[in-house]
Amino acid sequence: MAGRFEGKRVLVTGASSGIGAATAVAFAREGAVVGIAARRADRLADVLAECRTHTPGAAAFTVDLADLDGIEAFAAEAAKELGGVDVLVNNAGIPKRRRAAKLTPEDLHEVMAVNFEAPVRLTGALLPAMLERGDGHVVNLSSMGVHMFSFGVGAYAASKAAVELWTEALHLELAGTGVAAHLFVPGTTLTEFSKEREGNDPPFPVDPAAAATPEQVAAALLDCLGTDDFITYATERDAATAKAKNADPNAFLAQLRRR
Repeated sequence: MAGRFEGKRVLVTGASSGIGAATAVAFAREGAVVGIAARRADRLADVLAECRTHTPGAAAFTVDLADLDGIEAFAAEAAKELGGVDVLVNNAGIPKRRRAAKLTPEDLHEVMAVNFEAPVRLTGALLPAMLERGDGHVVNLSSMGVHMFSFGVGAYAASKAAVELWTEALHLELAGTGVAAHLFVPGTTLTEFSKEREGNDPPFPVDPAAAATPEQVAAALLDCLGTDDFITYATERDAATAKAKNADPNAFLAQLRRR
């Protein structure tokens, strides 16, 4: 029985672990020819091996998206290796947990480069071919840090807020072209990304009971491609939280400040 994405060519960034790895494997299980990209070649090799058990044509690309000037060449390499890209999943991102008063210019530059400018450039490099074919999907990952609270993650949340507004523009501009832009918003997920890191200020404790697994998040991400919705939350709990904040931001934030 053919999978939902049989023969589709899918490129996933940040695919060496966590949500990216789970998403790549989920697409492969559904018949997609998957390209996976990340900095860590050894970790990519493990994910690639799993993807190839489902689709032998899967490929891996070792790339550091902080090197913005190298993104166009990476896009060309991926498109050539895969024979084109039908679905781009801009998942790669870096955390930066710093109180606002302690953020450095270097912190801000690094976060905005990887989390915002890199997906903009990569999409810009691959979008013309999608438009020429009249078919394609761009999935940009945001964060519940934008929709819940940004305490201690102001720079990270700001970079994801930029992604959200840019994706909204894409969603509207691409109407009628056959190419769709989707915003996907995961909440707390049990990944390396959510683990405590040296230098976190404030600390970042995660309640495993309240967190989703990468596989659960990946399943929701694949489902969003079957809708015309602009925004999809990974879980119903995330959607309810965002709705509560949007309904009355002042009351929502006042409640958090009292904790």
